[in-house]
Amino acid sequence: SPIPPHKHIHTLMQRMALWAASFVFAAVWPCAFSVTRYSIAEEMERGSVVANLAADLGLDLNSLQDREVKLDIFTNKRYLDFNKKTGELYIVENINREYLCPAKPTSCFLKLDVVIENPLRIFNIELGITDINDNAPHFRRDKVELDVSESAAPGERFSLPNAVDPDVGINTIKTYKLSASEHFTIEIQTGSDGTQYVDLVLTKSLDREETAAHHLILTAVDGGVPVRSGTAIIVVRVQDTNDNPPRFDNQIYTMNMTENTPVEIVYSFTLYTDKGTHPLLGSCKVVVHVTDVNDNYPEISIQSVKNTVPENIPVG
Repeated sequence: SPIPPHKHIHTLMQRMALWAASFVFAAVWPCAFSVTRYSIAEEMERGSVVANLAADLGLDLNSLQDREVKLDIFTNKRYLDFNKKTGELYIVENINREYLCPAKPTSCFLKLDVVIENPLRIFNIELGITDINDNAPHFRRDKVELDVSESAAPGERFSLPNAVDPDVGINTIKTYKLSASEHFTIEIQTGSDGTQYVDLVLTKSLDREETAAHHLILTAVDGGVPVRSGTAIIVVRVQDTNDNPPRFDNQIYTMNMTENTPVEIVYSFTLYTDKGTHPLLGSCKVVVHVTDVNDNYPEISIQSVKNTVPENIPVG
């Protein structure tokens, strides 16, 4: 059956609208999906020129004066602006790479669209932000305390906290250094992601009675120019194992006293006390010689015995 005239007109209008939309999309497509890329260093001064967009995109400066130009920047800050008189794209706000890309990716881009009306044209711009060495390494804690037993054997390792550096590439942490010490050194290990881990290594046995605490300085150094660094104080507190019993000046003490020496007379001895946290016992011998005094009278004991003796008993 023939198509009613009103339906034919409706179908024709739909096709015309589709053709018009297709024409507009086709006009915009080549520009919207071609990307122009630039690269600048972070922290450039305000007013610094990024590029001459008019020259790079083939735009006529005279025609730009009567057309509206908008920058659609995919961020919450307006970092850039466009000068219609010169055709230049320039910086209006400080661009900090660590703020823009806090996850420390190897690449950091600021993406924007340049929209020019009458006629409509859209240009995609990608602005690569390269890192500069504007951050020094730092430790989350300025002071780290470790408890190490004096019985620990040389070669034992103790993990130390890593420093952090928001910069990337050569500008991030390159190595660690430890202040001079006869008891400790450090060893650095690198993980699969490039992160460096630091261990404190005991090189000489500890003696708490000699040194109760060791104060060291750990320094993190980056690879930028100029070199930047950060430090942390490492305090190693030596824990006692009580390997020193108390002792006297002499192992044997000899004393002379008279037998009538009054009670509660005090005799002193020099004793070195135990420095350990769990006291040990010490001992010595004391020999006392008691001398006699003439404090006793002689005693005579006489007993009376009766006996009969004849008068003619021989002599002897």
